[in-house]
Amino acid sequence: MTQPQPSTPSHVHAIDLVRVLTFTCVIAVHTVATINSPDSVPAGGAEMLLHFTREAFFALSAFVLTYRHRDRLSVRPFWRRRFWLIGAPYVMWTVIYSGVGLITAPLAPSAALILLGRNLITGAACYHLYFLIVTMQFYVLFPAFRWLLQVTRGWHPWLVAGGAVVQTGINAGLHAAHPSGFAEQLWHFDGSFVGSYLFYLLLGGVAALHVDRVQGWVRAHPIVIVVALALTGAAAEGWYLWSVRGGVPVPIACDVFQAVTVPWCLAVITALFALGVSWAARQGTGLGSQVVKIGSDRSFGVFLVHPMLLLGWMLGPYGWLSAWMPALWSTMLAFAAVVSASLLVVEFLRRSPVSLVLTGKRQLQAEKPVHSGRSEPSVPAEPVRLGAGRM
Repeated sequence: MTQPQPSTPSHVHAIDLVRVLTFTCVIAVHTVATINSPDSVPAGGAEMLLHFTREAFFALSAFVLTYRHRDRLSVRPFWRRRFWLIGAPYVMWTVIYSGVGLITAPLAPSAALILLGRNLITGAACYHLYFLIVTMQFYVLFPAFRWLLQVTRGWHPWLVAGGAVVQTGINAGLHAAHPSGFAEQLWHFDGSFVGSYLFYLLLGGVAALHVDRVQGWVRAHPIVIVVALALTGAAAEGWYLWSVRGGVPVPIACDVFQAVTVPWCLAVITALFALGVSWAARQGTGLGSQVVKIGSDRSFGVFLVHPMLLLGWMLGPYGWLSAWMPALWSTMLAFAAVVSASLLVVEFLRRSPVSLVLTGKRQLQAEKPVHSGRSEPSVPAEPVRLGAGRM
């Protein structure tokens, strides 16, 4: 007789909307930073608020993994599957972005190979690949992370509160640091280290183990969430403007690692989850629900490809548009164009044999119509399960 296997946890539909909104905002922050001058104060103010995306990424990653494996974890199959699904796209896109870099800055073959090796180790081939580096570090640590959550049951509020205090110290230290020598070289990769996001990983993991209580809390406290969002957002913007007026350069003043960003990121993540919970309670089979579910499934591919299309925009339409269009409108147009083009490219890739290595998702199979001697309705394809999707 075979032993019964634990059932897979039901899918938390709220996460689909959270994923779509977060990836939309990450394209927005990259567009703002690329289109506008580095010393633009309005652009820096927008970046200050949009920089929550990486923190939301890792809270979401911890939530999805912990929720999916809260009852059981087979470590080797977990590592084998996860590293393949994210490792293959990481290697492929590192090669692609490294090759694109050689177009504008050619190198000898030996130097190009050395650069590629360095990029594979550091994630420096493009500014967004740090996310995959950190995610793979978290995969390595996830069994220990899961054990920590299990042995601290009953103490989870204190665990999250302690993580918030430590994270505030981490952010303050990274923001104020001015190292030299070898430490300076390491400091440039502070965003590529999993320890830089301790609080957000704990937040996502604990929320996954108490998902029913968390969903109940956000339903019952919408006013608290809105007020917290407004207050922390005002504090973040006020700190940014005060820093700029004090002579701090805009890129440093809107740095993602600042103590003031911790409460802001917590408020935004909570608000996004509240929106997701509200949407999930009303979702159906309409167009809006289908758009969110499809967008959630394509989100990781869009994340991987959008810097390439943003670069193409800068080399093409941006040159003549920026000459007569205000920066705000130029930014909005670029954002819309990059999002649309990214979705089209990913839709093509998802239906190609290289889907797995370029999008982290298996190739979509075309639905086969049912043929018989009489007229029969076509059988709809089985819905794609999105609970374990990439971010």
